[in-house]
Amino acid sequence: MRSEKFALGGAIAAAFGAGLCCLGPVLFALFGLGAFGAASIFESLRPYLLTVAGLALAFGFYRVYFRCEQCAPGEACATVPVSKVNHAALWVALFAVVAFALSPYYVGYIAAAVVRQKQSAPVAAAQSGSLETVTVAVEGMTCESCEVPIKAALDQTPGVRAAEVSYKNGNARIQYNPTQTNLDKLKNAISATGYKAR
Repeated sequence: MRSEKFALGGAIAAAFGAGLCCLGPVLFALFGLGAFGAASIFESLRPYLLTVAGLALAFGFYRVYFRCEQCAPGEACATVPVSKVNHAALWVALFAVVAFALSPYYVGYIAAAVVRQKQSAPVAAAQSGSLETVTVAVEGMTCESCEVPIKAALDQTPGVRAAEVSYKNGNARIQYNPTQTNLDKLKNAISATGYKAR
């Protein structure tokens, strides 16, 4: 049973790694840990990690349901029947892998909820002076969850009145007070999250 447990653990770990490209930024924002710039690295590894997870699960299912030893009953090579706990663990691992594999399709809703939660905090008093609006191209976003750390970084930048980040458009639209900040500082705030501001 050790090989089955290793396969299940490997499958879940590989699937978790594959899901970090989208889940990582949301988790970091939820726990207030700042940026998760490694998202693009996990995005490039995603197909390989999902392949490893699929192969490990296939091995686990083979070992639990289809393996057939050519032994007479009572001999040393006879296998011990697989327990119900191990069957359940295999199915839980399958659902976990599927959940991580499908994360790009639902994590946008979670990211939107995180942004709404952060926006529900009391808004600072309106800044004096005239405001300017600029749109900055952002490279490296792989899904909607990447918007969360960029928006959080911009919201914390002195002089920024409002920020809208769009994965679909690949940019950030920022309203700011030019007496308190400038375009270079805004780009630096975005780049500090691990994404590239152009």
